[in-house]
Amino acid sequence: MKIKNMKINLNKIALKLSLFASLFVLAIIGAMTWILLQQGEQLMTTEMKLRSIAYARSAGEAISPQLDTFTLHFNTHEMMKEKGVEYAGILDAGRKVLSHTDPQKIGSVDDSPIALIASRSKDALVQQYSSHGVSYFDISAPVFSGNRRTGTVHIGSTRASVASSLKDSKRKVLIIAGVAIVLDMLGTIFIVGWMLRPLPVLAKAARAVGEGRLDMQISFSTTDEIGQLTQAFNQMVLSLREKEMIRSTFGRYMSKEVVDGFLNGKVSMELGGGELKEMTVLMSDIRGFTEFSEKLPPQEVVNLLNRYFTEMVHAIGAHSGTVDKFIGDAILAVFGWPVYTKDHEKLAVKAALDMKARLAVLNETLVKEGRKPIAIGIAIHSGKAVAGNIGSQEKVQYTVIGDAVNVTSRMEAGNKEYGTDLIVSQPVYTATKEHFEFKDIGEKPVRGRTETVHIYQVLGPKTNSRP
Repeated sequence: MKIKNMKINLNKIALKLSLFASLFVLAIIGAMTWILLQQGEQLMTTEMKLRSIAYARSAGEAISPQLDTFTLHFNTHEMMKEKGVEYAGILDAGRKVLSHTDPQKIGSVDDSPIALIASRSKDALVQQYSSHGVSYFDISAPVFSGNRRTGTVHIGSTRASVASSLKDSKRKVLIIAGVAIVLDMLGTIFIVGWMLRPLPVLAKAARAVGEGRLDMQISFSTTDEIGQLTQAFNQMVLSLREKEMIRSTFGRYMSKEVVDGFLNGKVSMELGGGELKEMTVLMSDIRGFTEFSEKLPPQEVVNLLNRYFTEMVHAIGAHSGTVDKFIGDAILAVFGWPVYTKDHEKLAVKAALDMKARLAVLNETLVKEGRKPIAIGIAIHSGKAVAGNIGSQEKVQYTVIGDAVNVTSRMEAGNKEYGTDLIVSQPVYTATKEHFEFKDIGEKPVRGRTETVHIYQVLGPKTNSRP
């Protein structure tokens, strides 16, 4: 299943990146705004210094050679029309106020430190001071009549008035900043959303793969990291699909645990190299199968065996057992291999009892169909066996061989002689006697062995046994 549609949806990553980018842009704009406003304040002050010089030049012409009070007052009041000016005044050489925007100060002598310093300066001067909690800029310039200094002019502004005069500039800066942030957010969301458009599709496809759908494939090709990620995802799904095909195909011919071991590298595929391990072996076969099969058509025999094996394999698998192979009508199963399980002897006995219970249900169905019921014999032995690849370079079978397998096979054949259908050896009895009821059959010779084997018949689970 190919996924091609990659809509640019609003996603959390794009929103987060746009927010971070906007904050970054906002910080830059804020710093630039502060710098611009500082420069604007300096420019405003410089401009007022030029105004004070022009003011001083016109004042010099009105003071000498003859004092022209009307012109002084006119020029002073004209200064109030300038942007940001809070007051203006003209002092003579003795700091007597000749003209001022505050009429009450005219005629008085200004003894303030600002006036004293300004009267001694040969150039335009900017001084700062505070009065009644208000911060002021005092811009002064010397008044010359010819080559003789005849006074000083003062222009005053507050920080608030300067800021007010820069209000339009601030507004423009804020508008530009707002537009830049909006465009930045929209641009970031669009660009990041476009770049990351495969991610929601990847997440959806990954969830589908997690649910077992291995037909997912994302159609997206770029050379960047996102493209590499989608290619890696497609390759991963292809690899999983191949492994699943191998698992499902070969799992029908050998146990799932062995197939998984081959795929993950825990089980070697080389010929030989077997490992000697402690395990429990279970062997079962059908009583009188040869005579049974002679009376039925081959197809019916196969169908009946398949029904029988299905129930038996389910019983073994339900208790962590692994079916190693089918030998005609016989089943060879092991517990504690290839994946080690604790209490593998106990699991084997429980599986055998489950096999008997399932067979009883199957026999009821067979009787209703007019067929003879199936009788089986089961033997269980615990010991060491070799697990590995047996065969040739052309044909290999992964199986278990060894004394434990041989003993189990010989024991199973003895069920006919003992009149039993489920027997175990001494090691299995010792490991499980707290959980099951047994009948001691005694020491019995086993074909092919010089030593006898102590045999116990399994009667069933103990009523007070812990699971």
